Amino acid sequence: MKRRGTSSVDSVHPFQENIQTWLSRKIASYVRNHCLEIPFVLSSDIGLIRKENQDRTAALYTGRKSINPLFAIAVADGMGGMRDGGKCSTLALSSFFYTLIQYRNLSIKERAGEAIKASNSQVFDVYGGGGGSTLTAVLLDSHGTNIIVHVGDTRIYTFGPDKKVERHTTDDSLVEAVGGSGRELLQFVGMGESMQPNISTLPYLDGFCAITTDGIHGIEEKTLSKVLENSADITQASERLNSVSMWCGGNDNSTSAIFDMSEISASLARYEGSGIRLWDAGGDLTTLWLREEDQAFNAKQAQIPSVIDGRENNSPLPSPPFSPPAVESTPKKSKPSAKISRKKNENNYSEKIQLDIVIGNSDEQGKDGADSK
Repeated sequence: MKRRGTSSVDSVHPFQENIQTWLSRKIASYVRNHCLEIPFVLSSDIGLIRKENQDRTAALYTGRKSINPLFAIAVADGMGGMRDGGKCSTLALSSFFYTLIQYRNLSIKERAGEAIKASNSQVFDVYGGGGGSTLTAVLLDSHGTNIIVHVGDTRIYTFGPDKKVERHTTDDSLVEAVGGSGRELLQFVGMGESMQPNISTLPYLDGFCAITTDGIHGIEEKTLSKVLENSADITQASERLNSVSMWCGGNDNSTSAIFDMSEISASLARYEGSGIRLWDAGGDLTTLWLREEDQAFNAKQAQIPSVIDGRENNSPLPSPPFSPPAVESTPKKSKPSAKISRKKNENNYSEKIQLDIVIGNSDEQGKDGADSK
């Protein structure tokens, strides 16, 4: 494993680097993205104290025509008191998603293992243990198999109308991991080879599921349970969790990813979009993995039957250097997701990201979000 000082530009594949750029763009201090095609809501709020939002949340769907179709929804929270928390959570999440695509020929559990290992390795390569992030995700494949991946103190809850709230993760903290005192983390993405992620399955796929940062679940436990128990749907749960967090002082970044477990498999089976689809709390994009000989194609015009270069063999994903075409910066006429921003910046940012993508929602302008833990 490499040591601190490795250049992220030199060591990161261009596809992943483009995802990093997208996740690092300027967005409003509070954003919520409700996907209308797949039942999930992503929300993130800088809070009332922090100057930077170091939380990141995103969802990925490789598409029905891809090899081993996979849906992943994840939340990462940069380590407070360490270096570059926001950059660490961005690097961790982009590496996680890229590796899930790279190892598409493996089983879902093996893909999850390779992805969290790659996230840890990349963050450690850059920061040498001096920076890090939590990362918690739920993965679902086309066979109905689901996997939890967890490192840190970001949490997973299941809940629903007339259902008991259940928590499915244990914080990697002194108090929960070893029965000590204090919230200091014993494990985080970027700590190096000693990291031991929790990879397991959800016991069922019924009702709703929420992944939250400590800005959300840091509120009193009984209050959190009451909010979840009395939320009729995922949108209501998202709105109420954020509001309660702000009412309790907004002391940290508050981020959640909430989805309807009972409806998501059917929604993915009906999904008609092409390309690899990504969402975060500020918008969504569609991207195609282009082979080197396809570089001249515009991603919006190319007719490629498979999400990932159309090959059906078992060879590992190549990583040739290439120059992706520029972003299509014109928003689509259709609105696949509903996005809400509490506060916009006075300036309008017209971003040009060098990415082989078509933007779904390209008006994510606003203030920087920012600090966590």
